Amino acid sequence: MKVTVIGIGFVGLINAIGFAAKGHEVFALDPDKKKIAALRRNETSIKEYMLEEELVKNSERIRFTSEFRDAVYKANVLIICNEVLESEPGKVDTVGFFATLKECCRQIQNDVIVVIRSTVPVGTNREVKDFMTNLTNGKYKIDVVSNPEFLSQGTAIKDMLQPSRIVVGLTSRKAQLVMKELYAGFDCPLLVVSPESAELIKYASNAYLAVKVSYINEIADLCESVKADIQEVSVGIGLDPRIGQKYLSSGIGFGGPWLTQDTRVLMQTAKDNSVRLRVLEAAMNANERRPSRLIKKLKQVPGRLQKIDFKQNYDIILDYAHTTNATYEVLNFFNKVKKGNIITVVGCAGKRYKDKRSEIGKIVTNYSNKVIFTMDDPRNENVESIISDMTSKVKNNNYEIIEDRTKAIFKALSLAKENDTLLILGKGLDNYMAIDDKYIKYSDLNVIKSYFKKLSKEKW
Repeated sequence: MKVTVIGIGFVGLINAIGFAAKGHEVFALDPDKKKIAALRRNETSIKEYMLEEELVKNSERIRFTSEFRDAVYKANVLIICNEVLESEPGKVDTVGFFATLKECCRQIQNDVIVVIRSTVPVGTNREVKDFMTNLTNGKYKIDVVSNPEFLSQGTAIKDMLQPSRIVVGLTSRKAQLVMKELYAGFDCPLLVVSPESAELIKYASNAYLAVKVSYINEIADLCESVKADIQEVSVGIGLDPRIGQKYLSSGIGFGGPWLTQDTRVLMQTAKDNSVRLRVLEAAMNANERRPSRLIKKLKQVPGRLQKIDFKQNYDIILDYAHTTNATYEVLNFFNKVKKGNIITVVGCAGKRYKDKRSEIGKIVTNYSNKVIFTMDDPRNENVESIISDMTSKVKNNNYEIIEDRTKAIFKALSLAKENDTLLILGKGLDNYMAIDDKYIKYSDLNVIKSYFKKLSKEKW
C-alpha cells in the first residue's frame, strides 16, 4: 500500500519507519529541507532506541521529500503527524495543523483518506472533514479517520511495530476497509469507534497514566512515614493483573509535554462541557508538589546519579538503575549533556528480569561508546549465562566482558579520559554482593576508592 506521512518529527518518523517495516511504500513529507536531506542520508537528530537501525533497514521503502506535490498528488492515504502543542494551559494551537491540511488540499487530485495521528482536541475529526471538503469544493470524497498513536519515548519503535491496540475513529465503510488494509501486518486488536471516542481515548489514556504516577508518588510518601519499602509495595501492587507493573515507579513525577499537556487538555475539555474531573485535579496538584518535595530530600537519596569526586578530569556516576526504563533514562540523560565519551559498567541480577536482559544489553551498547558487562548480584545463577543473555541481541562491537566486577570497574577507570562520563550501574551505594545464598561484603564506591589509592601510590 502507498501511504504518505506528513510531519516528520518524533511521531512522524516512527510512523514512516513502522509502516515501511510492515511492507508499505511510504512518502515521508516535511517542509524542513535540511531535515529531509539528513534523513535521505539515514541521519536524524532524534534519539530513540533502535530508531537509526530501523531507519537504515527500511530506507528503501521510504522516500523523503519536502515537496507537497510529490507526496500528496494522487495519494490515497495521508497520515497527519504534525506536532500540536499548547498555546496556553489546556488549549492547543492547531493553526499549523490546519495550515498543513490547507496545503494538502491544494495538491489533492483524487478521493483520499486522511488519517489523523496527531493528538488533537475532541471534535477535530469532523472539523477537518468540513474544512478539507470546502477547500476542495467537494470535488473529491475525503474521509477523515482519527487514529491516535500510543508511543512512549524509549520504546517508540516497539510500540509502533508491536502495539497493544490500534484505535480508529471513522464514519464510512470505505475508510474502515482502508484502515484494515493499512494495519493488516499488525498483530493486535483493531478497535473501530466513533471519531470522538478515538480522540478521547488518547487523552483519557494519558491522563490515566498521569493519575497512576501521582498515586504511586503519594504512596511513596506514605511508605517513608511508616517505614515501608516503596519498591516492594510497587511490586506487590503491580502483580495484580488489573493494575500491572507499568508506571508504578516513584520519582519526581510526570513531565515532558505529553502526559502533562494531554491531562490539562482533557480537564479543559471537561470544563468546556460543564464536567469537573476531580481525580485529575488532585493528580495534577500532587504532581506540581512533587519536585519541591524531592528537592528537599535529594541529600537523603544517595546512590541515585551519585557523582564521585577524586579530583579526576572526568565524571564518575553511580546509580541503582537495573531495569530497562531506568537504564534508558540514565543513558539518555547523559547523552544529552555529555562532553566526551560515555563508558558504562553494567550487569544484571540473577533470578531477576531474565526476559529484559537482552533489552538492557542493546540499550547500553547503543547509547554508550564503550560498555563493560560484568556481574551484579548473580545469586545462584551463572554469571557467564547472565552476560550471555545481555549480549544475545547486541549488534555493536563496542563492549567487552569482565565477569569480576572489581576488575571491570578498574578497567573502566583506566579507559576514562578528560570530559568522559563513566556510568557504573546497578549497585548504587549497595555494600554487598548477593552470591549463591550469601551476601558478600562489596561496594562499588570502595572499589573506586581503592583504584585512586593505588593510582596515588604509583605516582609516588
